[in-house]
Formats: sequence, C-alpha cells, structure tokens
Amino acid sequence: MYNEELDTSQLKYAVYLRRSREDKEHQLKSVPDQLEACESFAEYKGLNIVAVLKESKSAKKPGQREKFDLMLRDIRKGKYDAILAWHPDRLARNMKEAGEIIDMIDEGLIKDLKFVTHHFTNDASGKMLLGIAFVMSKQYSDKLSQDVSRGVKNRLKEGRTPIPKHGYVNDEGIYKPDGDNHLLIQRAWEMKKEGESHERIAEEINSLGFKRSFKTSNRVSTMSPQKLSNMFNDPFYYGILIQAEQKVDLRDIYDFAPAVSEEDYFEIQQQSLQSRNKPYAKKKRKAFYPLKGIVKCGFCNGNMYIAPSTSGDGVTKLLYCRCDNKSCQRHLPIPKSKRGLKKSIRMKYVFNFVYELLEEGLKLTEKEYNDYYGSLKTISKKRKQEIRSKLNNRRGLLKKLKIDLKELGLSILKQTTSNTVRGLGEEKIAELSAQKLSIEKEIKKLEEVLAKSEEEVMSLEQFLNISKNAYTVVKEGGPEIKDTICRFIFLNIDVGIDEILSYQLKEPFHTLLKQREILSGRGDRTRTCDLTAPSRTRYQLRHTPMSQNILTFLYNFIRLVHNLEEGGDK
Repeated sequence: MYNEELDTSQLKYAVYLRRSREDKEHQLKSVPDQLEACESFAEYKGLNIVAVLKESKSAKKPGQREKFDLMLRDIRKGKYDAILAWHPDRLARNMKEAGEIIDMIDEGLIKDLKFVTHHFTNDASGKMLLGIAFVMSKQYSDKLSQDVSRGVKNRLKEGRTPIPKHGYVNDEGIYKPDGDNHLLIQRAWEMKKEGESHERIAEEINSLGFKRSFKTSNRVSTMSPQKLSNMFNDPFYYGILIQAEQKVDLRDIYDFAPAVSEEDYFEIQQQSLQSRNKPYAKKKRKAFYPLKGIVKCGFCNGNMYIAPSTSGDGVTKLLYCRCDNKSCQRHLPIPKSKRGLKKSIRMKYVFNFVYELLEEGLKLTEKEYNDYYGSLKTISKKRKQEIRSKLNNRRGLLKKLKIDLKELGLSILKQTTSNTVRGLGEEKIAELSAQKLSIEKEIKKLEEVLAKSEEEVMSLEQFLNISKNAYTVVKEGGPEIKDTICRFIFLNIDVGIDEILSYQLKEPFHTLLKQREILSGRGDRTRTCDLTAPSRTRYQLRHTPMSQNILTFLYNFIRLVHNLEEGGDK
C-alpha cells in the first residue's frame, strides 16, 4: 500500500550501478557518471546511501548478475530498505527479475525505489508505470538483438563482415590481400604443413616484417603462437567464412584470394588431430632447412629430403638434398662394374643456380621503371582523391559538431528548472565532445598521409638496383631469407646428379624473365638445354603475359627485398 507519510530520510538505500558491454545506447552513462548522478540526486533528496553495488553484466537474461542477486538477498535480510538507480533498465531487462522486484515491493520488502530519470510512487499507478518501463526495456533489448542478428546475416549473404583477419585488409566488409602481410601468412601456412612449431613460425614471420595495425588505437601488433593456433583452425583462410551460425563460401561471391589451399588446410587439420592423439613428449626445436617442397628429384618428380650431413673431415656439416623414393632410378641396383646415380647432392649447386638467376636474370630497365612509376602515380592520384574526399567530409562533420556543441551549451545555460534535463544535456555535450576529439585526430592523420603520399615512390636508381640487392640479400642471408625469396619466385627446381635439370618459375616472374631472354637472344633455352629432363616439362610459359601482374609483382618483390634488407638475417 502507498504510504504518504513514508520518511525516505530514514530508509537505507543501496545504489545499483550497471553498464553491460552489450549496451549500444550512446546516451547511456558510464558507471562513474551514473554514480555521480545518483549521489547528487541523493544529496538533493536527503537520501541515506549505505551501499554502492557496481557490475558490468547484461540484464537481458535472469540469473547472470551476482551483485544484483546479492542486493536482493540483503534486502530480504533487512540490510537495505530501498534501491536507488539511474534508470529502471539498470535493474532489469527481463520479466523474471522485473517481476521479482515488483513482488518484493508488494511484500513490503522494498519500501521505496528512486531513479534519477524516472519517477516512481509505491501505488497502483506507480507500479503499473514501473512495469511498463521494464517491458519497454525488454522490448528494446530484444529488438536490438534481432536487428543486429538480421543485419549480420544479410551482410554475410554478401560475404561481408567487419571481423579482422591476419594478412587481409577489410574493405567495407570485403577481404583483400594485405601486401607483404598476406605473403607472410601464406608462408606461415606452408611452415605449418611442414611441421614447424607455432613459436618458430611466429619468430620467422615477425623477423620478416609482419605487422598488423589497428586504426582505432594506432596500435601495432606482431604475430604470436596463440594467434597462429587460432588461425590454423579457421577455415576462412581457404575461403569459408563461418559466423552467426552461417557458412559462406567467399570464393563463390567475389574474387577471394585464399592464404592456403583447401587440400592443404584439411591436411593440416589431420596432422594436428594426429599430433593431439599422440602421447605427450617433449619436442625438440627443429632446425630450419630451406627450400623444402621446392627442390624435386629430376628422375622421379618426388620431393627431395633436405638435411645436413657430416663431411669427410668428420666435423663440418654440409647441407644435402636426398631422394628417398625407393622406386626412383637413383635406388636401382647397379652392377659393381658400373657407377650408379647419386642419391643425394650438395645444396650449394642449387643455391649457386639461384644466385646466377637473380644476378643475371632480373635486369630492370628505365622503361620498366616508367611503367612502374606511371602505375604508382595512377594509384597515388586515385588515393589522394579518396583521401581529399574523406578529409572534406570529416572537416564538414567537425564544423557541424562545433555548431551543435555551441547551441547545446547555450540551451543548457537557459535551463534552470529540471536537473534531469540538465543532466541529459551535459551527457550529450560529453558525447559530442568525444566525437569532436576523434574527428580532429582523424583529420590530422589524413593530412599527414596526404603530405607523405609522394614519398612512397622510389627513385630510378633504387629501382634499377633491385636485382643487385635481391642477389646480395639471398647470397648473404641465412636459411630463412634464402627460403623466403626462393618461394616468392620458384614453383620447383629439378635436380639431377650435380646440376639443375630444369626449373619452373611463378608468374609473373616467369614472364618477366622470358622478356629478358628474348631481348638477350637466348630464346626458349634453359641453362641446361643439352640435358634431358626425364619426366618434367621445361621452363614453359604457363599464362598469358599481363603487364599489370608484372607491375604488381615488382611492387611486392621490391617491398619484400627491402624488408629483408632492413630485418637482416635473424
């Protein structure tokens, strides 16, 4: 029953403060702001606050909030008489807990409720309005959940999602390769397939320049074993996006560039499953041997096993590649009177061939520099236009925010009767001020990018030196550096006894060197044209030459060599 003579100054109030991470309302106060507003309200009303309970939990489902449940138990024990909160939706957004509060009011356990933004009276009308406030809070929460879920599902049908992925740039929900980072993520998958540990993989790709930037915080992070563990279980990297209980094949929606093939992905999952089922054993860190999977036997087309072997002095370790295919010609029984084929050869023959190819093959010209520079100028011009457009948009927003802040400040000065209205106005000012600060930072960053855009284009001298730099970086680099550049260039290298029988290059590097051969008059001959490759097609043109592909290759290759030069042999 409503008691007109209730003396609220004698009641013991518990202040309940809550803000969930799921709350999306921009007007909602933070917990410290709620506390400040409640304390000001209590001082104005002469209320006796005996406890303050804070928590960051959702009220959408019952039984999820420890502090809320504790408060109701303490009220039943007589520790508190009443509750003070910012708004009814801080207490409940579900009907079970809302009904429990109203039942405790009917039983006289909760003698009073006070809200900064809602007026409650302990009578039939007051409880009806309180119930309506709870129902509206539940409806808002349910509708928000439905709208978010519907929006996510609709965007997923188009293959769009804001979730970031390693090695990709999210362009309005569409995933595009992130330059060198994408190449390094591909390398990570290759190393995982070869059985390397996550620690070793993270160490290598970080040493080669893997970095991921966060636009909101300007933070830059590198790869870690835990991130790799999550990545290697994610089918996204071969083209399947799973989100909101939906599965979408990005390869069917747009020109998605996988970081790993579907076959390799499932092979890696099988390897991981087998590894987990094995008894625990302390694993030794594997030594890194380059060009695994690239160097192939020129007689049986099988992968050569790469490992060190002790030289004749019994001390020096030399790197060899060996064919372990028992059905290969190398393993056929040979009469004692004849000499058989060597089962293994020194890796120095392979690397000498690579050095020669890089030193003599990639002789860039001034004409190619002009093509490269012209392409970058086009990209740069388009990028500048996009930056200027975005900059003008942000400056317009900033101007409007300043006007809104000024008008809102004047209206609050005129408002002297309602504390609630003043509080809401001050909250809006704080929100607009935060937006203003964020836009000012964004404008400053855009202006810096615009000013530095011309510095991204390298000089002619730098461009023409790239062949020499690549050769030097590979020859002087360690196993990881040799492996990285070779994987960027080669599909495979077929070895014979003590020589290279044939090789295949990745596109468009193949087309670029093909042009070098035509200009030099070598035609279609390989360096070993007098030898016969038993079972492989020699250095064949696999795709129609595309100038844009070559320009993209040059850009990525130049950046790769530059990163390796900067990073050194780590």
